Amino acid sequence: MMPTDRRRYLVYTPELADRVCELMIEGESLRKICEAEGMPSRRNIFYWLKDNADFREKYEIARLMQVEYWAHEIIEIADDSGGDHIITEDGRRVVDHENINRARLKVDARKWLMSKLHPQRYGDRVTADVTVRRDVKEMSRDELLALLNSTRAAAADRRGGESPQVH
Repeated sequence: MMPTDRRRYLVYTPELADRVCELMIEGESLRKICEAEGMPSRRNIFYWLKDNADFREKYEIARLMQVEYWAHEIIEIADDSGGDHIITEDGRRVVDHENINRARLKVDARKWLMSKLHPQRYGDRVTADVTVRRDVKEMSRDELLALLNSTRAAAADRRGGESPQVH
């Protein structure tokens, strides 16, 4: 007996593929799209991606546009203060921390996904401080003396004393 959560395979059609991409561009998750009536399963979509270069290209573009949609959605979520306060039974206006935390979670989830799906644009920028060292054999006498003096000066600074200069 076939499990009830499995659907029959839907044959690829450009129209159905375009509809999947349109929904992604409108910010819908792939899970939600695949749960909709008449839409392909995730397995379907993965096979289509593997077997169809045209769909793969459309899907990648739709994914980038979906990430842009989420970026705009983040601003809307952050700017919406409508549910930040509630009126209690005795008429007092109090902060609704649950609503604020839910908005924070929505923003954080979108930011995390954006950084993973489009790291070049939304990922954390990492800078590297690189020191290039040369083989001592390649250094001139003056370069060796400068290196020795700077090393001694750094050591003296750590000790709090003076360092003799080598000439």
